[in-house]
Amino acid sequence: MSIMDAISGLLVSNDNLDIISNNIANASTIGYKSRKPIFFNIFSHSFYSNSTKGNGVGISNIVQNFNNGMLVETGRDLDLGIIEEGFFRVLDSQGNIHYTRDGQFLLDRNKNIINMQGMYLTGKNISHLQNTLDNSSNLTPINLRDTFILKEKPTSSITLKTILNSNTDLTKKTDNSNENVSESKDYKTYFNIYNKAGKKEKIEISFNKIKTNTWMVNIKSQDFINNSNKKNIDTSFELKFNSNGELTSDKIFNIKSENSKYENITLNLTDTIEQSDVDNSWEQYSQDGHSKGSLKAFNISPNGEIIGTYSNEEVKVIGQILLSKFINPEKLQPESGNLWSATRESGKENIGMAGSNGFGFVTPRTLEASNVDLNKELINMIIAQRNYQSNAQSFKTEDKIISTLINLR
Repeated sequence: MSIMDAISGLLVSNDNLDIISNNIANASTIGYKSRKPIFFNIFSHSFYSNSTKGNGVGISNIVQNFNNGMLVETGRDLDLGIIEEGFFRVLDSQGNIHYTRDGQFLLDRNKNIINMQGMYLTGKNISHLQNTLDNSSNLTPINLRDTFILKEKPTSSITLKTILNSNTDLTKKTDNSNENVSESKDYKTYFNIYNKAGKKEKIEISFNKIKTNTWMVNIKSQDFINNSNKKNIDTSFELKFNSNGELTSDKIFNIKSENSKYENITLNLTDTIEQSDVDNSWEQYSQDGHSKGSLKAFNISPNGEIIGTYSNEEVKVIGQILLSKFINPEKLQPESGNLWSATRESGKENIGMAGSNGFGFVTPRTLEASNVDLNKELINMIIAQRNYQSNAQSFKTEDKIISTLINLR
């Protein structure tokens, strides 16, 4: 009977209006993804006839639209958006895993990064950053408590790139050898290192040309420079170059110290070269020590790294936000609070670093707005309303026909 067709049309149109209304209601909800129904027609087959007869309409599925919403700048450090694919992975108080595109996060009193519902954002903490990443869900809530103070670190490695002038004159002096020996320092410079107490100290590194393609490197500590009786660091070694200015001798050296206040220090001169007609100079210097510092600020990079800036001018990676994605995100189960949970149909969770292996990028100080198109939803509402009215009219017409048949005499 056509009355049943009309009823199914009324029910489906009502469901469609509910979905559209929900989309419109969430037009300002951060990270919300619009939804639309998939309709299917229903046919019945008569046992006495080969013809098929329409028997109404139903909704086979509700599809979620995971296209990106517009990114809105907020200027807030823990407001995060995602460009393209990926979800933030959060844990509730019972340890259940959820996923969200809503990047409104904050620090709780224990320095955990949480969302507005108090769920913990997961990733890698500073003590686990070197661990191999896998999909075994071995991630933990990101906690910044241990990053607010950066402990002092003594210098253990120095890397220096120096350019030496191969035409530097040798200062001659008479001795029993046939070689020319320099009596004065050809090039001298100063750098800072840190002892075991985190105190900054100065060292002197000088390069003396002693013969063709051969230089003597001398390293002295500040105490020795100041003529103290304590010779904390005073060591030297030779550098030998070939005719092309490339090092042929050892490139990495141990700096000897007579004082236990220093860490064992290595000096890496691998990139040091000898050239003609250039000034003696250094191009690059780095050392791995620093004094104690406190966290002043942190920023989040597009690959999800949390980068801390400290009062001692050190910049360190202090955490790592990791994203999750699914083969079939449309089958994720929507939940209250801008959340989804995995289902059997959504496929296995894949965890990775933002910007790699198909994952989208994290955008700091921004939020992803709802991807609801209000103009489109209003048009859909008008169409759904017309469908509802038309089905209601069909119902009324069928009702009149039945009434007429009942009242026949």
